Amino acid sequence: MKENKKEIVLWHEFDGPGDTSIEVLEEICRLYTKRSGIQITPQVMNITELIAGLSQIKDTHQGPHLAMVPADMSSYVENGLYSEVPDGLLADILTEEALSTMQMNGVQYGIPVLQGNHLVVYYNKEIYSSAPATWEVFEEAAEKLAAQDIVPIGADLEQGYWFIPFLSAFGGWPVADGKLNIDTPEMKQALQFIRDKMDQGVLASLDGSTGLLEQFIDGKIGAIICGEWIYNHLDKHMKNKLAVCQLPVIEGRQSLSMSSSIGLIYPNHSLMSEERENILSFTRFMLSEECQSMWTNKVQRIPVHEGVLSRLAATTTTNKKMILSLLDHTRPMPTDPYMIHIWEAMHAGLIELRLSNPDQALKQINLTIKEELQ
Repeated sequence: MKENKKEIVLWHEFDGPGDTSIEVLEEICRLYTKRSGIQITPQVMNITELIAGLSQIKDTHQGPHLAMVPADMSSYVENGLYSEVPDGLLADILTEEALSTMQMNGVQYGIPVLQGNHLVVYYNKEIYSSAPATWEVFEEAAEKLAAQDIVPIGADLEQGYWFIPFLSAFGGWPVADGKLNIDTPEMKQALQFIRDKMDQGVLASLDGSTGLLEQFIDGKIGAIICGEWIYNHLDKHMKNKLAVCQLPVIEGRQSLSMSSSIGLIYPNHSLMSEERENILSFTRFMLSEECQSMWTNKVQRIPVHEGVLSRLAATTTTNKKMILSLLDHTRPMPTDPYMIHIWEAMHAGLIELRLSNPDQALKQINLTIKEELQ
């Protein structure tokens, strides 16, 4: 039997070997436990497991007190039985813009802790002497790099989040006017572009948590599209070889990443439980200058605390300043109920794309959406 009966469980998905964010989250939990006497127990899982676990709470009524999730998972409110956040909680610390990232239909279902969560291009300065700003740079380098067994650029092209920059470059977006915007010419153009570049050996698709990072660090890929969340890991391993730039222009059109926050949600109506005040106290601790500074100083994440962010912007490295500036070249991730189904459908379609062709991939996307919405 545990000596401390008061235990708060927190689910999260800082699971990849390159996601050093887990170090700070676990340290914050230990600090709070030591100071308050309330045991905070973080439980790590991959994103698929996290989605499944939250989605089953409506049926099982089993879940954590807290989960730290990407902002669009605020839309799992019905299946996850989320508690509403009390009015005005942390409004003195967070901007309305930050708070809005975890609202659904104007209701606050989460509290953002980190921001950014956007994709950028990381490139090896020993392979590209200047920023590869357009897709033509990768195409022109392909033959020379192939002779050295180097792929020009890589991404995790089985994940919908990595697909968004390609879709946006062709003028597409997954939702429009509150409706699905999937079966479009822009979607097919983006799928065709990816398949063409993979067939030409210009673009490689690898797991974003493992193979993509490993091969980039080893010099087998010249550049990668990946998240700002991985910068600390790459910086440690590549040092002066690493540089950052904006997503490349495709056929004269700028690619745009989504951006969002990562924050705390309260599943299984946890704010109606006897642990309510302890949960809210821990939430306030996560937003303190002390904890927000830990995220920036130890693992180079982007805080939501305006004061801490201002200090970071003024004192950080050239690469990190670039990552921060690229937030101005993103579109907010929709917190729309459809996004749950869109991510599943894109994932299914991108797997099909590697096996067959863009037409079949688009059919698979539409089929999965229909199955999801039944």
